[in-house]
Amino acid sequence: MKMGGDFLKEWIDEWYSLYQAVWELPLDNQVEVLENKTQELLMTWGSLDEALQQLKKKLKAENGPYAYQSQGTYLFDQGEFDQACLQLKQEQGEEKQEAVRCLYLGYALLYTNDFIGSEEYFRYVQFISTQPLILHLVYQGLGLVAMLQNKLELAIQYLEKAQPLAENHEVMYNLGVCYFTLENYTYAVTCFRRYAYVKDDSDGLYALGLALLQTGEIEEARAAFLEVIESVEQEADLLAVAQLVEWIGEHELACYAYEHLMLLTGKTPRWLHGFAWNKALAGDKRAIHLLEELGQTDPEAKKSFEWIQATVK
Repeated sequence: MKMGGDFLKEWIDEWYSLYQAVWELPLDNQVEVLENKTQELLMTWGSLDEALQQLKKKLKAENGPYAYQSQGTYLFDQGEFDQACLQLKQEQGEEKQEAVRCLYLGYALLYTNDFIGSEEYFRYVQFISTQPLILHLVYQGLGLVAMLQNKLELAIQYLEKAQPLAENHEVMYNLGVCYFTLENYTYAVTCFRRYAYVKDDSDGLYALGLALLQTGEIEEARAAFLEVIESVEQEADLLAVAQLVEWIGEHELACYAYEHLMLLTGKTPRWLHGFAWNKALAGDKRAIHLLEELGQTDPEAKKSFEWIQATVK
């Protein structure tokens, strides 16, 4: 499971609200608040969606002992995790399928935030099964439980045990998240590289860019963010990237993101303001005139124009 979906939307909404609010703070406070928010990014950028899809795909692709299907797994597939927990607890598979039933139950409990129950079932499966795929999913589940409890060193131990047992690039992403949060940025870069360039995934590239910034590899970070801008198609995602690269001083990249926003939704005053603001910060004096023009009808653009005017005097 890659720790998206509702979490991503919530994070983007939170980021935008914070981004707007910090401009009223002194500059040092702005940076501190935004840096703290960036630390939260990697822990909330994902969701359980990919874990769920991966679990279903891996188990159902197998025949024989892994092919366990029941009312409980149907409810699990439908995302009805509370009901799936109740149903799966009542079911009893054949001896060879018992590990799969309990594995589903472990993940269903994880999705309902019952971390203690989830861990108990994962450990039970670990005790009764020797199948590499099953054990891979067990260690991944235990790693996720530890991550969600912020026990990151323990999560790394479990994820590293999971990694060699089956091909699963999401494990590398989660390892990267753990290392990044523990400020081991060199290891985080290694993990995110192995994930992002194999999966060609915008979330992974975003995370890689953040880690590369921390290790001082600015050119590769810039290239990663450029790929993110060119690959995401949702307005909220593009805006989040535009604001982040603006914050780190990559104003030309921010302009590129605003250009993509204008291609996506039209030349709205908001996007023109963001574009002109970053062009001005990048040293393009023509953008100051655009800010002045936009400021005739947009109070925020007027503030930006006045700020730029004050700094260039």
